[in-house]
Amino acid sequence: MAMHTASGQDTGDDYQLFAMIYTTGENWDTEKQVHEQAYFKEHSAFLSKLRKEEKILIGGRYSDKGFMILKAKDEQEALEIIVTDESVVNKTFNAEIYPFSVFYKGCVE
Repeated sequence: MAMHTASGQDTGDDYQLFAMIYTTGENWDTEKQVHEQAYFKEHSAFLSKLRKEEKILIGGRYSDKGFMILKAKDEQEALEIIVTDESVVNKTFNAEIYPFSVFYKGCVE
């Protein structure tokens, strides 16, 4: 896999991009709002930490899913990031990760 900057240019930098998709897990409580879910506070703190570390390039929600573009040195590091999210470990959320290749560079502000 080629390594890319957020702009999609091949640079030889030491990170790769990954699409990370969150869905509700088996311990999601349909009777509670999102912010009331078990481990949601820890999940929010975890994402805040990743933003401060500049591991998340962009994130958002669509439908009932969460989505982000994650920077990691390789797929193993990306997987290690996922398994440190307490909301995933405790099955409030499921997380999937896929290599992400930029074919059109742009800007989101």
